[in-house]
Amino acid sequence: MNKNGNIKGKFNIIDILVIVLIIAVIAGIALRYGSKITAAVKSDEEFSYVVRVQSVREYTIDALKETMKTASKLSDKKGTVDLGKIVNIDVKPATVISEKADGTIVEAPQDGRYTAYVTIETRGKESDNSYITADSNELSVGRSTEIFSKYVHTSGLIMEVNKK
Repeated sequence: MNKNGNIKGKFNIIDILVIVLIIAVIAGIALRYGSKITAAVKSDEEFSYVVRVQSVREYTIDALKETMKTASKLSDKKGTVDLGKIVNIDVKPATVISEKADGTIVEAPQDGRYTAYVTIETRGKESDNSYITADSNELSVGRSTEIFSKYVHTSGLIMEVNKK
């Protein structure tokens, strides 16, 4: 290194740091987009999943039933991607868990509220450990998802996913 900070007159410390930074960015991009998840995605598959929609009013239940009765397609928020159709709805009275004054825990009904178990059939991709819908959302048990149709917009928790 000479008195100007150059190594053999061609590179200085800043040049070396810039080169190392560029290599790190390229390596990061290669790791991100060359992952095993994208390589393990299999062909188009048909599957169904059950979404638990909790504590909704009768209006929402009626809208879900109308969506199923008319075979309306479910879609993404913009209405551009077909996300399948509702094939079954199991409705139960909603309950809430509360604690009594003596410390005992009871499950009490919620008046005017219902819990619906909505079964949806759709097509998507399957990877080694998950299912991916047409709008690139991963479907796995315990994950929250939204249901959009002409008649209803609600959300719920995925309870099960089954390959057909």
